[in-house]
Amino acid sequence: MLRLLRSEPIETVVFDENFRNAVPPARFRAIVQQVTEQHGQPLAISSIDARNANSAVLTVRYTRSIGTVNIDLETGSPHRISGLQLTGFEAIGDNIDEVVAAIDALPGRQGLLVQALDEPARPPIAALDPDGRFAIASAVKLYILAELDRSIQAGERQWSDVVELGPKSHPSGISQNWPDRSPVTLHTLATLMISISDNSATDTLIRVIGQDNLAAIVRAAGHHNPDDLRPLLMTRQASALKMPVHAHRREQYLNASPAERERLLAEFDSALTLDSLDSRILTHKPAFIDQLEWFASPADIVRLLDYLRVNASEESKTILAINPGIGPDAAEKWDYFGYKGGSEPGVLSFNFLLRSKTGENYALSVNWNNVELSVRESDLLTLTTRLVNLLAEQ
Repeated sequence: MLRLLRSEPIETVVFDENFRNAVPPARFRAIVQQVTEQHGQPLAISSIDARNANSAVLTVRYTRSIGTVNIDLETGSPHRISGLQLTGFEAIGDNIDEVVAAIDALPGRQGLLVQALDEPARPPIAALDPDGRFAIASAVKLYILAELDRSIQAGERQWSDVVELGPKSHPSGISQNWPDRSPVTLHTLATLMISISDNSATDTLIRVIGQDNLAAIVRAAGHHNPDDLRPLLMTRQASALKMPVHAHRREQYLNASPAERERLLAEFDSALTLDSLDSRILTHKPAFIDQLEWFASPADIVRLLDYLRVNASEESKTILAINPGIGPDAAEKWDYFGYKGGSEPGVLSFNFLLRSKTGENYALSVNWNNVELSVRESDLLTLTTRLVNLLAEQ
């Protein structure tokens, strides 16, 4: 394994024919090179967890990270490798304080909070600017889920209610490619919104729920400054307002009060079209992330996660646990693992609602903003994975 991960040309001997056909040796070495550039040289196999006679999970210690590898062998001699998958990485750090220090050293602004929820008066397990104002991107969708769940539990709606899809937004997601006004259930929209951060599903739910109800849930979930999320912009609206063609509208919107912003959005909406979006602006570098975004502090998000823990239905908690956001091996260390992230150029937000195997509840919010440069997701993800694993070991 170490020879393979160090790019020695032994693939034809070590891999079976089916694996070599699926991943030719040159392609495999290119992948190994990318991993090495990011995580350093592979130093040692730290552990081998045999699942049966022919498969195991390995941990590989690299210079800067610890990688998890699933390996499968042929059942018959010569037992060559028939499957090999790198499933995730975590940063090296012997304790939570070291990992937090590494997050703090990233370029830009960082904020995090790790809180045990069963003892509210207990000091945070870890904190870094927990009351700072951060752009959170798609993590705002947790507020939408919270209000949808509240309305269903109150009997105002049902998961099976069918609504028309729209307004359409840009990816991420898949529903932007569905027929206009497709009939979809609220359950489908919520699942798409949380599990794959589907923007068109999100904007549909914002339309169905309404700004007054969204403002109420933002307050109820303990946001320290609810006006930061009023109005709660649709994803299409937020992206369109960043475009040069809408510079005049953007200036009006940013200089307005929350009530005036709601009126302006209604006035501008027909002009904030998908065809006015320039994908180069959306994907190239940070654009107005300190002005046109969804804002919260790590402490706000931890309060929101705790609100969901206490008040949300089992159905919403199940939806929240569909996509763990990090490697499945890290998620398997927990009895419950809920996740919602957010990302755009210059913005990353990783948020977890966790229950340990022994029944303790935790919330974790990690945020990284950089108004000048795009942030690399893998840098924060390896550190956050290490943080989650260290928390599981407490």
